[in-house]
Amino acid sequence: MPPEDTSGPSRRRRPAEDRRRDLRRRRRNALLILAAGVAAIAGFVVWAGRGDDTGAATDEVASAPVLRVAARAPKPVLPAPKTAELAVTATGGDGVEMRVVATPAGAAAVSGPWRPAAKALPIPADVRPLLEAGPIPGYVEVRDDSGGTARSTSMLLPPTPGDGTAEIVRSVSTSRPYVALVFDDGLDQAAVGRIIDILRKQKAGGTFCFNGVNVKLWTPALARKVQAAVADGVITMCSHGWGHRTGTTSSEPEATTDLANNATTDRMIGVSSVPFYRPPYGAISPGIEKAAGKLGYRWIVMWDVDPSDYEKPSVATLTRRVVDESRKGSIVVLHAIPNTADALPGMLSGLRKKKLRAVTLTTMFGELSSAAGRGSASTATAPAATAGDAPPVPGAGD
Repeated sequence: MPPEDTSGPSRRRRPAEDRRRDLRRRRRNALLILAAGVAAIAGFVVWAGRGDDTGAATDEVASAPVLRVAARAPKPVLPAPKTAELAVTATGGDGVEMRVVATPAGAAAVSGPWRPAAKALPIPADVRPLLEAGPIPGYVEVRDDSGGTARSTSMLLPPTPGDGTAEIVRSVSTSRPYVALVFDDGLDQAAVGRIIDILRKQKAGGTFCFNGVNVKLWTPALARKVQAAVADGVITMCSHGWGHRTGTTSSEPEATTDLANNATTDRMIGVSSVPFYRPPYGAISPGIEKAAGKLGYRWIVMWDVDPSDYEKPSVATLTRRVVDESRKGSIVVLHAIPNTADALPGMLSGLRKKKLRAVTLTTMFGELSSAAGRGSASTATAPAATAGDAPPVPGAGD
């Protein structure tokens, strides 16, 4: 074996300077790793802390009570209650108060006083006068201690009944260019729907005085259509009794039964017929007057224009009769039948040419002050008459 060569440096041995340089590099890397770890831990702690804060805020918002309110008008009943109450459900908030706000069409809203939250909210005294001529839209508003507010969806506020005496009205004394087209019976469903469509399209109003014996045969779709028309102010409802079963000899109990039976019509449509009642044939007795007044009807609605549409005259003849005979404050007796629906566009056009406007009874009576006279209003008992109303259909008295 040849001798080991020791003249040069060892193959495994590095100079001292290299070892020191390597040591410094290792220390520096270790410090960098340690710093990165510390930074990562610190960042995580900060992030976690902020996450907790955000979560706490989110939980706080989520758990904060949201002020809400729902309200509904009472179902129509007879006798109509002197002071109607709205059913109210308010949730969220502290120190909640509520009030009724009436929103009559074409006029400023009228607000009742704030009251402590309750399940039943009576119609306030300052709103009731607006409801003497029938239901009008309104809502319930709530507020809480934090200043939060909410309101219910719009509804028809229930009408204010009369004081026990029904007034017979044949026309209205007014300077306004109003004419009331009042459609009776409601037997022909297609005609009822067409009348609504025409009135809505021409931005006019009308009044339906329908018998329960006819309304009970309606489809749910027609009932909803009438509901919507009433809610929109296109139609006002009035009672025509259950059937053509009352007359000049009707007693108070007989008339009360007939009107009370027709309250099922009000409930089906969801709108009270108070304060308007039109007796079949325009035939009135002392018993009918007393019954109507005690049940809450404020006005017994007769007419001063009778075009005898139930005799089915031509469209041109029917239109001419209505337009020629109408004046400011006129009440026109009509029926929801096909030929009347055919003539309605011409009636409305002709009335406009005379500077007259077809409106609901609610509009006509609602814009009169209680001190204003009501023209040919009378408490005299009217004689029996078949003119102005169609003969009853078979079974209408059932």
